[in-house]
Amino acid sequence: MERMKPREDKDSGEGAQTLGDLPPRPLPWEPPARVGIVGGLGEMGRLFTRFFQDQGYGVHVADLGTTTSALDLARSSDILLFAVPLHRTEDVVRELMPMTRSSQLIMDLSSLKVGPVREMLRSPASVVGLHPMFGGRISTYVGQTLVACPVRVDADAWGRLRQRFVGVGLRVKECTPEHHDRMMSIIQVLFHMTTMLTGRVLRELEVDIGETMDYTSPSYRLEMNILGRMFAQSPELYSAITQRNPYTGDLLDRLQAGLERYRSWVEGGDLDAFIGDFNRSADHLGKVFCERAYGESSDLLDFVVRLAARNGPSLTGGGEGGPPGNAE
Repeated sequence: MERMKPREDKDSGEGAQTLGDLPPRPLPWEPPARVGIVGGLGEMGRLFTRFFQDQGYGVHVADLGTTTSALDLARSSDILLFAVPLHRTEDVVRELMPMTRSSQLIMDLSSLKVGPVREMLRSPASVVGLHPMFGGRISTYVGQTLVACPVRVDADAWGRLRQRFVGVGLRVKECTPEHHDRMMSIIQVLFHMTTMLTGRVLRELEVDIGETMDYTSPSYRLEMNILGRMFAQSPELYSAITQRNPYTGDLLDRLQAGLERYRSWVEGGDLDAFIGDFNRSADHLGKVFCERAYGESSDLLDFVVRLAARNGPSLTGGGEGGPPGNAE
């Protein structure tokens, strides 16, 4: 991982006149440095606007309908942060990199890191890729995970900024962009794909979800809440997460091979094969993990039972809906 000290540039950029000049910073990217957030009116953009404002930074945003443009921010900001939809991130970053300067820090908040980081590295600036493992409506940072890929940045300057994230309760996990995308293929793609396939099967079978809740177990209700949670959110987000991850093809091959093997066992009535496969997977996961997961999920299921008693058995009627606040 390459790390460098941000070089001082000789041209502050014409955009500085748009947002107003500030004196040079004695330390790079310390308050009251200028933070520019491209996509600053979205949920994640608003969240990080509040974060940087609370830390004492001067924050300016560009989005659809704002008088300040992304070009203004690229020319004038000390820290330039991209908070745009994943399927547009690389194009937006690529367009603005010729306007950036070596003294800047450029970051993004997208769910994949290899592509966006590659585009940010086309600039002369310092580069850190970020991936918040939470959505824009969280009520607290405490215990939430922020993945960081500090690919080209002075270690001391990044350390000071990193500590600001840690100071509000975030857990900062550092890795390379490549390792990040590999981990997200498991954490996001594998489970998102199987959830989307479950929704597809339910649709093709024309299943009445409300009727199934008359027969529900607590675990089924919990799983249906997770399924409904996904489909309450952005199809563009989940499509981009699954289709743009470089490891998705391998996961699909393995899922298809596993389904074909399960089909052969079902058609052959091979109960022992299912049992053996189940036990091998349990051994891989480990006894400690499985027992802890059983205990934690039992607590969750107890809560689900109490929630169902309060709200009624149906998930399909009554109440005010809306996308959840902790995306993905």
